[in-house]
Amino acid sequence: MTRTTRNLLRALLKGPKSYWQLIRYQDDSLPNFEKELQRLLEQGLVKVDNQIFVLTDEGKNTALHEGLTPYESPVCDTCEGKTIVLRGTYAEWADKFHEVTKDRPKAIKDYDQGYVITDDTIRRVSLVHRFGDLENKDILIVGDDDLTSLALAITGLPRSVKVLEVDERLVHYINGKAESLGFSNVSAELYDVQHPFRDEIRKSYDVFITDPVETIDGITLFLSRCAEGLRGEDSTGYFGLTHIESSRKKWYEIQGRLHEMGFVITDIIRDFHEYDLDADDLLTQGFRVVTEAPVDVGAPDVYFYTSDYYRVYAVKDLKPLVSGTIELSDELYYDDEAFVTADR
Repeated sequence: MTRTTRNLLRALLKGPKSYWQLIRYQDDSLPNFEKELQRLLEQGLVKVDNQIFVLTDEGKNTALHEGLTPYESPVCDTCEGKTIVLRGTYAEWADKFHEVTKDRPKAIKDYDQGYVITDDTIRRVSLVHRFGDLENKDILIVGDDDLTSLALAITGLPRSVKVLEVDERLVHYINGKAESLGFSNVSAELYDVQHPFRDEIRKSYDVFITDPVETIDGITLFLSRCAEGLRGEDSTGYFGLTHIESSRKKWYEIQGRLHEMGFVITDIIRDFHEYDLDADDLLTQGFRVVTEAPVDVGAPDVYFYTSDYYRVYAVKDLKPLVSGTIELSDELYYDDEAFVTADR
């Protein structure tokens, strides 16, 4: 019995679950999750009633025979396992960020956009602060659909925040908000990650923040560009990586490339980000998480798409693995594990 099957049976021993809820309980990429869920249905261990998955009697007996028990979450109720509690100053930052970004642009699939919930953006900034990577730092953000730049500016702590963003709407929005709110240390400019940085950007920042695409070529490109912007040893970086669209073998490859560049991984926080994805887009835009599901799954009833948060530290002079101009098309965004990325 596979790890994924065991986790699904443990979750269903606890009680009925929707398809979207089950995704939160598994520890595998979506292609394997859907394959294992289909197998459980075919074997008669699980059935579906009005889009809700339940164990059959045979499924319960199989689970007990395997020594499985109903899943009881040990995760902290207060921080939800994210290690950050928004209280005191952090709560003030969150309230201000909610107010400032009420009119944010809608996420669009053209650039593989999907916003994390707004409190998670503040948790991200709070984590950077926790590790001493915020005060009087020059921070580089490559891609900012989560508006982390504005969340950073609200704190009043960074020396400067530079946003490089491919979506012209977001560039105008960030610059407009920065000007209207008096954030003179924040600026955004149009940038396509396929092109190298200007000389003024190279080796000019203490910290990078990015939420990269998850193909091997795509994430290597993003992380290489970010490394190019850092000053070198003692610099740090933050990025999200899912296990939903990145198998553990892909993680292995990505971690190896980080080490090649000169980074060590200091922290990985499980399910740090929850994404508020548009339900209508999910159901109508050809996402494989819906089209390849074993049954009609309906609209999400939970934040099912999560990512783990990485912090990396430069232990030596950094050596980006990609340099110069790189011409990429669909392969930048899409591979066989891209189940929540619309086929372009």
